[in-house]
Amino acid sequence: MTALYRAATIRAIEAAAAQSLPAGTLMQRAADAVADAAAALLRRMPAQAQVAALAGPGNNGGDA
Repeated sequence: MTALYRAATIRAIEAAAAQSLPAGTLMQRAADAVADAAAALLRRMPAQAQVAALAGPGNNGGDA
């Protein structure tokens, strides 16, 4: 796999975006995108299917 951006570059892009947006905007957008993707997957699953959601600590956990 070839990375499109280095981690430091992504951090810089996120920091610049966060400065120009209200607090929590990027986290809310990430959470909305995950919720939309999960809803699309769930619509294709049987009604009896069980789902587990896992989130790590820190900023990643905040998105969840």
